[in-house]
Amino acid sequence: MEEQFQADLLDLQSLSQYNNGYKYLLTCIDVFSKYAWAIPLRDKKSKSILKGFEKIFRERKPLSLQTDKGTEFKNKAVQTYFKKMNVHFFTTNNETKASIVERFHRTLMSKMTKYFTEYNTRKYINVIEKLISSYNHTWHRSIKIEPFNVNIDNQGQVWQNLYGDISETKVKRPVFKINDKVRISKWKGRFDKGYENNWSMEIFIIYKILQRNPFVYMLKDLKGEIIEGTFYEKEIQKVTESGYFPVEKVLKKRKRKRNIEYFVKFLGYPEKFNTWVSDVKML
Repeated sequence: MEEQFQADLLDLQSLSQYNNGYKYLLTCIDVFSKYAWAIPLRDKKSKSILKGFEKIFRERKPLSLQTDKGTEFKNKAVQTYFKKMNVHFFTTNNETKASIVERFHRTLMSKMTKYFTEYNTRKYINVIEKLISSYNHTWHRSIKIEPFNVNIDNQGQVWQNLYGDISETKVKRPVFKINDKVRISKWKGRFDKGYENNWSMEIFIIYKILQRNPFVYMLKDLKGEIIEGTFYEKEIQKVTESGYFPVEKVLKKRKRKRNIEYFVKFLGYPEKFNTWVSDVKML
């Protein structure tokens, strides 16, 4: 217990106007017990990050802390605090993300979305502690107990529930294949304003599969540009490309011989995909 924590920032800038200017949640989770925290922050300056960790470590302090390569965790003030608290800090690279805290993000955002829908609101700041308490007191599938109830007396059984007999683990095949075309989850990285539509309009191509536990996928866009980072199966959705790309906006037009051509931006695609077309089908 409390051997390793993972931490991250959950970007909620799109909801700040409803939440007293709070833009982020500093999230942290105990890798073993799955016990978690979410500390509201108005910004991601070193002073705010430091206060967030101080609040977490007053309750429980890990031996080590893992994050991504975000500069907010690597600034001098925060690093000095980790050393003072004898917490070993290390980061992930693009191919090995802090997957446990990312899964916690999905769980937390699911709870928030249900709350928003039920109460017709976008305000979470007044209930975030209750949502986190609800998570910590809810039976967790991987450890087969509530995170709040994991203790020294039952940690042996929790270990068995979590890891079992590794030698008996069955080798699974990846769900997707190389060259599959997919959309990506909008939940990844930030809480979008249009969170009701969870999948990107833009289509990507799987070009590499990494044998992790679980498998992760590397993507490129339709122009062949590599997308930074890796994606879990739950973060991508296979699609069948119809060849139809909805036009969001006509930027300009020209006449070539007897034909009129339109320079357009496609819905959900970055500007590098803007091009001339002879037929425009607007949404």
